[in-house]
Amino acid sequence: MKIRWKILLILLTFSLAPLFVLKTHGLNSLKELGSDLQAQIRITLLERATDSLSKQAKGTAAMINLEDRLYRTTLKSVQGEADIRLNDDDYPPLETKPFITTPEGALNTPELINDPSYKKRALMGRGMNRSEHRMAAIQRGDLIDLPISLEHVSFWLAQGLTPEQAMPDITRLAPLLSAFKACSSTLKNLALWQEVILENGLVATYPGHNSFPHKYDPRTHSWYNDIKKNRETTWAMPTPDAASRTLCYRLSAPILSNSGRFLGVASLVVPVGATLNNTLIAGNNGKTEIMMVSSADVQSRNGALMVVGKVGDDPLYEAPHTMGGRFWLAPQEPQWLHEDNPEFRTMIKDIGKAESGVIQIKYKGVPSLWTYSPINSHLSLLIITPVRDFTAEADEAEQYVRESIANQYEGTSVIAFFVICAIAVVAYFASMSFSRPISKLSKAVIKVGEGDWDVRADFHSKDELGELAEKFNNMVPQLKEHSITQQALSLADEAQQSLFPQGPPTVNGADIGARCTFSEKTGGDYYDFLSCAQCDGTDRFGAAIGDVSGHGVSAALLMTSARAYIRALTGQHLSLVEVFERVNRLVTTDCAKTGHFMTAFTVICDTKEKTVNWIRAGHDPALIYTPESDSFEELVGTGLALGVDGEYRYEENLTRVEPGQILILYTDGIWEAHSPAGATFGKDNLRRIICENSHKPAQDMVDMLLAEVQNHRRGLPLEDDCTAIIIKFL
Repeated sequence: MKIRWKILLILLTFSLAPLFVLKTHGLNSLKELGSDLQAQIRITLLERATDSLSKQAKGTAAMINLEDRLYRTTLKSVQGEADIRLNDDDYPPLETKPFITTPEGALNTPELINDPSYKKRALMGRGMNRSEHRMAAIQRGDLIDLPISLEHVSFWLAQGLTPEQAMPDITRLAPLLSAFKACSSTLKNLALWQEVILENGLVATYPGHNSFPHKYDPRTHSWYNDIKKNRETTWAMPTPDAASRTLCYRLSAPILSNSGRFLGVASLVVPVGATLNNTLIAGNNGKTEIMMVSSADVQSRNGALMVVGKVGDDPLYEAPHTMGGRFWLAPQEPQWLHEDNPEFRTMIKDIGKAESGVIQIKYKGVPSLWTYSPINSHLSLLIITPVRDFTAEADEAEQYVRESIANQYEGTSVIAFFVICAIAVVAYFASMSFSRPISKLSKAVIKVGEGDWDVRADFHSKDELGELAEKFNNMVPQLKEHSITQQALSLADEAQQSLFPQGPPTVNGADIGARCTFSEKTGGDYYDFLSCAQCDGTDRFGAAIGDVSGHGVSAALLMTSARAYIRALTGQHLSLVEVFERVNRLVTTDCAKTGHFMTAFTVICDTKEKTVNWIRAGHDPALIYTPESDSFEELVGTGLALGVDGEYRYEENLTRVEPGQILILYTDGIWEAHSPAGATFGKDNLRRIICENSHKPAQDMVDMLLAEVQNHRRGLPLEDDCTAIIIKFL
C-alpha cells in the first residue's frame, strides 16, 4: 500500500473517531438492550420447555414401568398355565373342534369379526383379481380389517407339521382360552396378541385369526432362539408383526418341562405405540422428530443409537401403526444416531440405565431439545424438537432490534460518507509531499538490483526519510563488497569441484562409484583415485577418502593441500605407508598453529589377486558387505589422524575379498545427518540401504545413499559434507 493511502487511513481514523464513538455507543446500547431482552426471553422459554418436557418424560417413564410390571405379571400367568397344561399327560378330550390354520388353508374356521383395534396393510399387487377378494377399491399399502375371533384360540401349524402330529398339544393348549380372555380383560388395548409357541412348530394365538403368511415360523427368529438359549423373560427388539405387519415388540418367557427341557415360548405381542404416553407426542408439530431408539449395540457402533422406529409417512419405511393420527414406521435398513459431544454420551448412559431426561444439542445442524424416556430395558422413546419452536417470541424481539439498528446505520452512514470525501481530498495533497522522497528511494533500490553500485539517494531531510536515505547510501558499498566476496566463493567452489575425479577408473573385475556433496560453498571432504607404485591401472587401483575438521574456506584449503601432497607422493613410486607418513608430516606442519587435522582411509585393490591393502588414519572404518551371508565386516585397524603427530608410524593392512563383496568408504557427514526431530541418520540406516540396493550398479548405490540422507533431513541444511566411495568386486 502506498504511503498516501496510509496517510488517508490515519486521517480518517482520527477524524471519524468521535463520530464513530457516538454512533457505536448508541447502536451498542440499543443492541445490548435488545440482546438482553432476547436472551432473557429465550432462557425463560427454554427453561420452561425443558422443565415441562422433563416432567412429562419422567411421568412417561413411571407409567411405562408400571405397565411393564403389568405385562410381566400377565405373561407370568399365561406361562404358568401353559406349563401346567403341557406337563400334564392326563388331559380330557376336546368338546369342540379346534380352529386350525395351516399354509394350505384353515380347518374349523369360526365366525370372524372386524375389530377397530385390528388392522393390517394390504399387500395385493396390481396384477391380482380384486373382484375375487371383494377389494376392488383397495390400493396396495392401505389399512384394511384383520378379522379375528374373541371366542377362539387359533392354532397355526408351521410348514411340515400335520394336524395329527399337533393334536395332542392342541388338546392340552385349547383350555388356555379362559386364561387368554382373563389376560385380555386386564391388558385391554395394551397387547395385540397372546401367543404360545412350541418347539414342534405349533403356534397358539389369541384372539384367533387366519392371517399368518404361508412361510411363517417363529422358531427361525432371533428372539425365539435367544429365549431358548438364555431361558429368561426378555423384551425383543421391535419388528413388523407377521399377521398385521404392524411395528411391534414382544415380551417372551420360556416354557419348560418338569425335567427342565425347553418346550417353547409364551409371548405378548405389543404395538410400539400402545405403551407410550400420548401427552409427549400429541403436542408436537410436523417439524418434530419422534422415534424409538435402542442402545443394545452402542458399544460396537462407536457410541451410536440404533433407530428401530419413527413417526411419519416416509415411503422408505413400512408397517405403520396408527397412534394419535400418526404412523409408527420401521426402517427397511439399519439407521443410527450419533453426535460427538458430552451431552449425547450422557443421554446414551441414561438410556442404558432406563432413565429419562432432556438435553439440548444440535440435530441435523439445528439446535434442538432431545427428550428421551425408557420403554423397556432395550428401548427408549426419543423426541427431537427444534429450539426455535419454543423461542418464537425471543426471535421476534431479536428481529425488532435488528430493524431498529438498521435504521440507525442508514442515518449515520450518510453523514460518514460526506466526511470521508472531504478528508480524502485533504489527505491526497498532504501525502504527495511524503511520497516523492519514497519514490526516489524506490527507484534507487531498483538500480542497485540491476547492478548499479554507484547509485545514491539524492535527497536530504531531517526526518526519518532522510535518515533512511543516509543508511541506504552507506549500505550500497557494503552490498558491493559482499557481492564480490560471494563471486570469489563461487569461483573457489568451481575450482575445488574441478579437483575431484571426473569419474571412477575403469578396471577389470570391479564396479566403482563415488560422489561428494558439500554443506557450504566449499568443503573439507576429499576423495580421489590414485596412481601409485602398486597400481597398474587394469587390475589394480587405489582409492582414498578424507575429512578435514571444520567447514568452509579453511577446511577447503587444507583439503586441497592434502590432495596435492598425496598425488605428488603417490607418483614417486613409494609404498602406501611411506606416502602416508610423508603426507602426515607435511599436514602436521601446515596445521601446527590452526588446530585442524584430517582423517583419511586409503585402499589399494587388486581385482586379480582379490586383495585389499589399506591404511586407516583416524577415519571411520571401511565396510565390506557380503550379500550371500547378508553380513558386514569393519576394517578397523589402528591409525592417527593426519596433522596430529608428525612422527606417527602407520601400518598397512591386508584383507582378502571374494567376487560379489562390496567395499564401502564414507565420511561421518552421512551417518551424523539430523532430521528435524533431532534423530541422526545412523550407521544402521547406511547398512540397510547397502543391503537393499546391493544388486544395483555402484554409482546408483552411492546416489541412492546420498538421496536417503537428503530425505532424512527433510529440508534441513547439511551440517557436514557427505562423501562415499563404493567398490563392487565382480
